[in-house]
Amino acid sequence: MTPVRLRHGMFHDELDLTVSYVSGGQTITSESIIEFASIWDPQPFHVDIPAAEQSLFGGLVASGLQSLLVTYRLYYQLGLLHGTVLAGLGMQDVKFLAPLRAGDTVHVIVTAESSSQTSRPDRGAVTWAIILQNQNNVELLSLKLSALVARQISGQA
Repeated sequence: MTPVRLRHGMFHDELDLTVSYVSGGQTITSESIIEFASIWDPQPFHVDIPAAEQSLFGGLVASGLQSLLVTYRLYYQLGLLHGTVLAGLGMQDVKFLAPLRAGDTVHVIVTAESSSQTSRPDRGAVTWAIILQNQNNVELLSLKLSALVARQISGQA
């Protein structure tokens, strides 16, 4: 799949439930894993390479929180809702499927899973299914992200 970059965010009424969007890649370094974990999740398998090698993981792995934030950043960089999102509504079904390791180059695949009208005609809700994959297309994380999105108003594009 080819990475997609939009010129502007989509309005609710432009969402297509049949299209998947693929982000560009980001390579994760051991330094970024240790730096993040030192502040937010200082478990030995995130901050201490020798200890990580003796752990269940057999080497340094990123915190699940870092994996989640990398996923969100790659989703955001696609620009799917730039200028059209009104509010985040929540995350559901966050699953850590495999560890994110130093040297992995990751990307996200984003698909609009559902779309619904709200009680107000100027907005609607969307739920995205987002998957984080590494360079070998191994799924590392999956989640659903819901947002409130502006609808186009007649005569405005």
